[in-house]
This record gives sequence, C-alpha cells and structure tokens, in this order.
Amino acid sequence: MKLDAHLHVWPSPSAYDYAPGKEPPADLAENSTFQALLQQCERAGVHGALIVQPINLMYDHAYVAEALRAHPGRFVGCCLADPSVGGGGAAALGDLLVPRGPFRAVRFNPGLWPKGERMTNEAGKAMFALAGERGALVGFMCFQGLHLHVEDIKDLCAEFPETRVLMDHFGFTKGVEDPNWPALLSLAEFPQVSVKASAHFRVGKEGERWPYASNGPQLRGLLDHFGPDRVVWGSDFPYVETQCGYERASLIAENCGAALSVLEAEAVMGGNLARMFPGAWS
Repeated sequence: MKLDAHLHVWPSPSAYDYAPGKEPPADLAENSTFQALLQQCERAGVHGALIVQPINLMYDHAYVAEALRAHPGRFVGCCLADPSVGGGGAAALGDLLVPRGPFRAVRFNPGLWPKGERMTNEAGKAMFALAGERGALVGFMCFQGLHLHVEDIKDLCAEFPETRVLMDHFGFTKGVEDPNWPALLSLAEFPQVSVKASAHFRVGKEGERWPYASNGPQLRGLLDHFGPDRVVWGSDFPYVETQCGYERASLIAENCGAALSVLEAEAVMGGNLARMFPGAWS
C-alpha cells in the first residue's frame, strides 16, 4: 500500500477565505482541492495520505476536516499548533486531537512562535506533551534552518520521550554537504524521531529536475542512520504539481539513486506510515 506522508489541500478562492497575507500561489488554485488530490492519487496508485494543514488557512481547520470526513480510510489529518500570544495552545489542540478523530498529528512551525520565544516555552511543552498523551505525532517544519531549532527539538524529545516526531522535508537540509546534515542525523539518537523524505524538489540542487539524483545520498544516509523503519516518503502536493508532477513524485524514492532494497522501498513508500497510524487506512 503506497501512502503519502506529506501534502496539503485547500479550496479555491471563490469558495473560501484565506488568512490575510497567506494567499497561496495563483497557479495552483485549480489543483489544490482534495478532489484534485484524489484524482492524482488514483493515477499514481497512492492509496492514502497524511494531509498537513496548509499555512494559507492558518488555524481554521474546517476545510481539511471536511476532506477527512468525506474520505475516511483514505486521509489522516495533521493540524497546525497555535503558539501565538492569546492563541489556542494546548486547549485548542486538545479539541482537534480527539480519540479516534481524523486529526492524528500536529505540525510545529517555529516561525509561528512569538518573537524571542522558543518551542520549549510553556505553550510548546504543553502541546508537545499533549500530543504524546493522545498518541499523535509532532511534525517539525524548520524552514529557516535546522540549526536554529535542533536543540529545542532535542530538549522536547528528551523531556517527553513518549511523543513521536516526524521531521519535515529531510529537515530542510540540502544534500549531505549541508552544514545542517549532521544536526539532522544527530536526532537519530532519539528512538521516537522519524524523517520525511519529502518535497525532493525543495532540497535538491538548484535547477535540478526529476528524479533529483542529488537526493539519493541523503535518502541513503537517512536509512543508514535512522533505520529503514523511520523514514517515510511524501510528495508535498500540490506544490509538486509545478515541478515534476504528482505521479513522478510517487516514483522518486525508487529512482533518485538511493539504491533501496525491495523491503526498504515498501517500508518508505507506505509500510512505515501505516505502522505509525495503525488502522488509519483501510
């Protein structure tokens, strides 16, 4: 069963209001709905996916919740943590991560923390602990650089070892020569940390095209350091539509030069995600 560990959906502008200043790219407006995603999944033979709350909808989870309700057994949700001053924090997160509910993960975006605050502040610890209590995974989106946040991640993992973690997009490291590559590998010491081999087009060499061969050593390195059961594939739909396209993205792990064995490919392309979210995909 092929499963996608990282993608987004959002409605067309005429059907929904985006968060101010967070409007998505106009060239994706027709390809971002969950109906469009289903069509792409059918073509690519992808059975299901983890839908990550998109930044353009901020903390309004209504549209993603609609997609999850409409297609149980196909989609699982990853909500967005709200650490803002006066924001929902752990209380709002508790309302989303309900037992047997469709949201079974939460994304920590350090850029949403109040200026000068770390993810290890009171709100961050409360949300991270709650995720562990509810059996939910925490995804970290370190877009500005892993070096800025790796110590926070380590501190949270050490204090709350029951909370499982999924690092987004190779930890946003661009190749094994990236200064942050050792920082990503250092997270392997925490058994609860896994990594998404996702959005290959974001971490490949400048101007590189499918199958993003420069990602091969990275994927191989993740498998060797974290083990074959702690790496999952993700497409980053719909952004991938303006790159190599969804169908090609679904074939990337086998084609980027990482020399995956048959068992490794089966694990990375779906088996591991299915184990992380037992019973989510029928």
